[in-house]
Amino acid sequence: MEDYYAIVHNDFDGTASAAVYARAVGYLPKNTFFTEPTRLHNFLNKLELRGVKKIVLADLGANGSTIDQVTERLSWIVSQGVEVEWFDHHVWKQEWKDKVTQAGVHLYHDTSTCGAGVVHKVKNPQDEFSSKLASADCSVDIWLHNDPMGEKLRRVVENSPDYSWKLHLVETFFKGELWNDEFQKILEDKIDEELKGYKKLEKYFKVIDIDGKKVAIAIRWRGPPDISYASQYIMSRTGAVVFVSANGKSISFRSSTYEIRRFALEFGGGGHPLAAGAALRVPALHRFFRRIGIRKFMMNWVTTRVEQAVKKAGFQEYKENRAMSQ
Repeated sequence: MEDYYAIVHNDFDGTASAAVYARAVGYLPKNTFFTEPTRLHNFLNKLELRGVKKIVLADLGANGSTIDQVTERLSWIVSQGVEVEWFDHHVWKQEWKDKVTQAGVHLYHDTSTCGAGVVHKVKNPQDEFSSKLASADCSVDIWLHNDPMGEKLRRVVENSPDYSWKLHLVETFFKGELWNDEFQKILEDKIDEELKGYKKLEKYFKVIDIDGKKVAIAIRWRGPPDISYASQYIMSRTGAVVFVSANGKSISFRSSTYEIRRFALEFGGGGHPLAAGAALRVPALHRFFRRIGIRKFMMNWVTTRVEQAVKKAGFQEYKENRAMSQ
């Protein structure tokens, strides 16, 4: 039995990926680390191997501004006799793939599924439990919304940001428990909180018309409901085909019918065809007014930029086969 580290994204998909991999090899990692793609280079530079002979990275996309630093460090890690496997589903440039493989890394890249889905396909496609976990995960991670268990588990995973909670989830999934009494109690409490929160949403969003299609634009709020659940609620209620939210530092796009990654690219971002985002720093004065409860200035500023980006990129219906080939 060979000790390994699992380094995964700090979300449901990362957690599920770590669990699916552990089930595939039959044992848990020596340590599981949760990080963000933009911080991967710094994390790797500080990582001490301590006799570990394998490192598994999952659900961590490549970043053009840090890929050279990442591959340089991975090349050194491989030179120390450590095997590195990287599983990911985000959009990569071919040159990034080439750099990673040239560093000696075993790269498994598949944009048709989520991170846990890639691990499942490669490592243990016959494991029924991993298939169920990956299905639930993909349903919410890449905005397919085709598995009700995904909505339930996402609330459970996001119940706490604590490291110990994520480790507990990895261990629970590793043992083959998809749902239990603990999860049920968390879900019930979360739903109660969300139902109270839906009543306050009206003042945080507006719907505009862009090229004959409704687009809902929201300024982030504190507390439940989560922005993902709220987006579905708002789109269903208003007939909007695209949902946009901004928090002052970033912007995110969601849709069930249109490829919104093209809109995020206009802001220098990226993501999945139906769920994407980018950095968008709102002027300090508008953020100040928002903090004291006046949202109209920030809303108007964000709306102008969204209109410009959407009109420039244009609406394109989501086609699964096209998205899989990107």
